[in-house]
Amino acid sequence: MARCSAESASGEEVSEEETLPSAKTLFSEALRNRTYRLLLAGFSTCGFHMVIIESHLFSQFVSYGIAKNAASWSFSIYGIATIAGALLSGFLSGRLKKGNFLGFYYGFRAVFVFCYLFLLPKNLATAFLFSIGLGMTGDATVSPTSGLVSEHFSLVRIASLVGLLFLCHQVGAFFSAWLGGVLLKATGGYTAVWSIDIVLCTAACLFSLMIERKPNRKTGSGEEALRQV
Repeated sequence: MARCSAESASGEEVSEEETLPSAKTLFSEALRNRTYRLLLAGFSTCGFHMVIIESHLFSQFVSYGIAKNAASWSFSIYGIATIAGALLSGFLSGRLKKGNFLGFYYGFRAVFVFCYLFLLPKNLATAFLFSIGLGMTGDATVSPTSGLVSEHFSLVRIASLVGLLFLCHQVGAFFSAWLGGVLLKATGGYTAVWSIDIVLCTAACLFSLMIERKPNRKTGSGEEALRQV
């Protein structure tokens, strides 16, 4: 039995008790929720995107003729930009419509990767630029994603449901790390795996824009949200 508390409209603290259902019931109910299904679809592509960067970006820069030392600095810049992007996203997620915000991030990834892959020259300056753009949007999807879960489900359900999102994220990450190597061996480059990423990010953008805004609430059982399919 879990106890949730929140402030009522009058400012008084209100508490309610909710029994956490079994894992089977919890996840089956969540998967009947349209918003949660859209989040699952989008966040799994996020894992695919992130692990291309973490597993293959350094080697990709080196394959363009960039010195290993310089490529290491580019990857360091990516890490710093990831921190900055996550902080900025956390700040903005409480002020903007989260579904549209997610859609912007995923859409930006698709456009940005396409431009670097097919339009920009491959040198140290563009490697730094690419690293900054990837970093600013890297972990930035976590805040609006977890925020949407907290808006649609009750407090006692959030940890488990966010955990399932990260499981799907890591499934996408596995396929990215594995497929990137397979396609590199088959094609001799990274264009193929990034092209798949562009398609997936575009799909995730569309999924996120389909998420409807839910009125703010402090707490609740989440049953009304679960009935919305």
